[in-house]
Amino acid sequence: MVEKIVNYMVINGEVASSGVARGQAFVCSWTDLVAMSQRKVGETQAQKELEKFDAAVVVAEKELIDLQKNVHQTIGKQESMIFGAQILLLHDPMLRNEVSSICLNEKINVEAALELSIDKLTALFVKMQDPYFRERAADLRDVGKRLQNILGKSGSPRTPVFPNGSVIVTNELLPSIVAQLNSRTIRGLILEKGGQTAHATILARAEGIPVLIHVPDAMKSIHTGDRLIVDGLVGRVFINPTPAILHEYDLLEKDLKANLTALKGLINLPAVTLDGIQIKLCSNIGKFADAVTAAKVNAEGIGLYRTELAFLVQDHFPSEEEQYAIYRKTADRVAPREVVIRVLDIGSDKVLPYFSLPFEVNPSLGSRGIRLLLAHPEILHTQLRAILRLSATHPVSILFPMVGGVEDMLSAKVAIEKAKTSLTTERQLFNQDILVGAMIEIPSAAIMIGRLAHEVDYFSIGTNDLVQYLLTIDRASSDMASYYEPLHPAILKMLAFIVAEVKTKGKSLSICGEMAGNPAYTQLLLGIGFRSFSVSPGEILAIKNVIRSTNIQKAENLAQQVLELGTIREIKDCLHCSASKAVSSPAG
Repeated sequence: MVEKIVNYMVINGEVASSGVARGQAFVCSWTDLVAMSQRKVGETQAQKELEKFDAAVVVAEKELIDLQKNVHQTIGKQESMIFGAQILLLHDPMLRNEVSSICLNEKINVEAALELSIDKLTALFVKMQDPYFRERAADLRDVGKRLQNILGKSGSPRTPVFPNGSVIVTNELLPSIVAQLNSRTIRGLILEKGGQTAHATILARAEGIPVLIHVPDAMKSIHTGDRLIVDGLVGRVFINPTPAILHEYDLLEKDLKANLTALKGLINLPAVTLDGIQIKLCSNIGKFADAVTAAKVNAEGIGLYRTELAFLVQDHFPSEEEQYAIYRKTADRVAPREVVIRVLDIGSDKVLPYFSLPFEVNPSLGSRGIRLLLAHPEILHTQLRAILRLSATHPVSILFPMVGGVEDMLSAKVAIEKAKTSLTTERQLFNQDILVGAMIEIPSAAIMIGRLAHEVDYFSIGTNDLVQYLLTIDRASSDMASYYEPLHPAILKMLAFIVAEVKTKGKSLSICGEMAGNPAYTQLLLGIGFRSFSVSPGEILAIKNVIRSTNIQKAENLAQQVLELGTIREIKDCLHCSASKAVSSPAG
């Protein structure tokens, strides 16, 4: 969306790294692979072409190791692991097999075969519904571009020289490029594509560079040399702003610096409301590095450990021992706090290269999560054994994804008992009373939650999928983005219903997903009745800040008022009005 206001323009986008930046625009593009000339080769030459590819992989690995070491020293250990993931992609048999197949079968040069392979494989990633896996396409393009440069003798990827204080405007950013940037020279990033969990975004956040993604036609609307303000709080770019706008942002930046200092001071303070209600504030993680960050911000535990990445980075199903080692390393890092381990949530929208699944026209309505695991009990059995073994020494619990109803949980509990029996036979230790939970992401499970409560110890609401399924909106579709609305009255009424039902059954309930991690919704969620949140490590302090500024009685009054409204617009206006009153009448 582009607005024309007086003599300047405003472009809207999605905030991926918060903050405010200003500087001159530098418009460029790095992600596209250079079109390689295709030439025919003989069968003998085709084999030699593959030898060139293997040699290029060796060079690329050395470059990535060097880059990883540099990022470790200049940014941090967690961020350097991104390039460890790229090394795994570099050696992925799927890439080598695809290049080999095209090169040998079509008898063409390896440079052209690589280009075709990267195009094909990235298209596969882009089709995945889960944003985390979809955004790995940028890493694959990054690896492909590096190999292409080596094969073309042009060296590793280089960044152009920017004027100090530049704001980069591009279609999509590659991690290897961001690793060469820093906040002293680059003030902000404006991307037409990108994602919240893209590795380029993670690196930019670590560098403190404000980033806006999904900014339509940014490279057409903005020209090199334009004066820009990147508002990484509400998601706006001001192009050639007026002196009055510049003055307003001078004041805002002073306030932001003061607020950042205040948030860091919250790390060792409890998540407790103004009237003394203790709120449990945990972290979502997908890898060990996330657990390190969660510990740094003093998360009360891991409320959702997504185990998919442990499977994605392998070229085979990880064995029980491999899984046990991975989970133990994470649990050790946050001990003695609890880790809620969600069993594997894959389907034809989240593809493992070594696990062939039939094509589904609508994968989000197909075989995924608990449905898929129950259809492949050997996968579930191995993972359950690994988790149960860990439970002997660490406070862990099991969480099942995409539960549709009571039958799913009954079958899941049978699988747990089978795993327990096998461990008992082998005299392996485990916690007999390990807690078992269900994710509430499907409307049928939400409706049946009262009956489900008889089969589980706790619930976790996955707001991303619950919103998607309740509103029948594909959350991965940019065309439907305006319909994906967490503040829809039906969503809020469903959340209130779940809270009330779970309370009567005496079970614990947590909320996770983008809605839980948005500070703008925290007061409302507290008012609806949530007392446990699980959010990404980077969101912990902002959510804690809202919790510590909230009076539960006032939050409940707000929730009651909101739940009586019938439109999204009315709800947003009500929340905006409440926030304005809070600012004009600060607590204490």
